[in-house]
Amino acid sequence: MNIFITGATGFLGRQVLQALHARGHRLTALVRSPGKVTFPEGVLIAPGAVEDLGSYRDSLNGQDVFVHLAALVKMWVRDSSQFDRVNVEALENAIRASADCGIRKFIHTSSFIALGPSNGKPLNEEDPRRTGDFHNHYERTKYLGDQVARSFLKEGYPVTILYPGVIYGPGALTDGNIIAKNIIPFLNGSMPFGLSILDWSYAFVSDIVKAFVTVVEEETPSRRYILGGDNRSGGEFYEALYQVSGKKPPSVNLPIGMAKLAGYGEYALAILFGREPSMLTHQVAEIYKHSWAYDSSLAQKELHYRVTPLVDGLKELVEWLRKSGFVK
Repeated sequence: MNIFITGATGFLGRQVLQALHARGHRLTALVRSPGKVTFPEGVLIAPGAVEDLGSYRDSLNGQDVFVHLAALVKMWVRDSSQFDRVNVEALENAIRASADCGIRKFIHTSSFIALGPSNGKPLNEEDPRRTGDFHNHYERTKYLGDQVARSFLKEGYPVTILYPGVIYGPGALTDGNIIAKNIIPFLNGSMPFGLSILDWSYAFVSDIVKAFVTVVEEETPSRRYILGGDNRSGGEFYEALYQVSGKKPPSVNLPIGMAKLAGYGEYALAILFGREPSMLTHQVAEIYKHSWAYDSSLAQKELHYRVTPLVDGLKELVEWLRKSGFVK
C-alpha cells in the first residue's frame, strides 16, 4: 500500500514507519527538517510541516492510507497557540485533504490524555470524560483534536482514532518517551526520590506498533480504540523496576505539593529565559494527582491487541538503556 505518514521522527512514529516499511509498504514521510533524519532505503520524504497543508497537499495524491502521528508534545512553549495550530487545526485540515484525495483510511493518533483521568474504574471508549478541567495546553488541544476527529467519524469519514496509553520502551528519547527519560536519572543514582503517582496505564511500544499495522493492513471498522497497557500504581511501578534493575524503590516520595512548587519555579524560568522546563511544571505536577487507567478490551477483541506486563516491558527497556549507554 501507499502510505503517507506524519510524525515519523518521533518515538512512536519512527517505529511505526520501520514496521510498515519492513512489511513492504511504500511510505512517504512528512518531515520538517529532511537533512536531520535518516530513514530506511526507499522511504520518500515530503519536506514540510503538518500545520502547513500547502507544503504536503500534492504528496497525498495516490496514497491509500494517511497515518497521522504528528503532534506538539511539550510541557510548555512560549507561544501557546502553536498547540492549537498543530494539534487541532492541522488535524482538521489533514482529514479534509485526505478525503478530497480519495484516501480510503485515515488513522489519527490521539492520546489517553484526551480522554481525561480515570480517577476510579478504568475508562473505556464509551465513557464520558470525568472532568472538564485541563492541566495544560497539550491536554486541552489533544482533547479538542479528539473532538474534531470524532465529528468526522460521525459524519461517515473513514477515520480510525487510536488512544495509546503511557507509552514506554526502547527508542528515541523524545518528549513522547517520558518513562525512559524519567527513569534514567533514577537508575543512575542522580534522583534518589520518587513521585507519589497513582494508577497509570503503561503501554509497551511494540504492542502499540502492532496495533497500527493491524489497522493499516486489515479491514477494521472506522471507530475508536484505546491502546492502553498494564494499569499499575506508582508503588507497583517501582517494584517492577526493582525486579528488573536491582535498583531499590525510593525510600522517599517527593510530595506532590513540593513537586508543584518546584514546577512553578521551572515555569517561571521558562517564561524568563524562553527555554523548556527541564523536569516538570506545576501543571504537570497536577497530572500526577490523578489516576490514568484505561480498558483496552475492545482493541484486544477487534485488533488482536496485546498488553505486555509491566515487568516484562521494563526488563526490555532497562536492558536497552544499559546496552545503549544511557544507564551505567
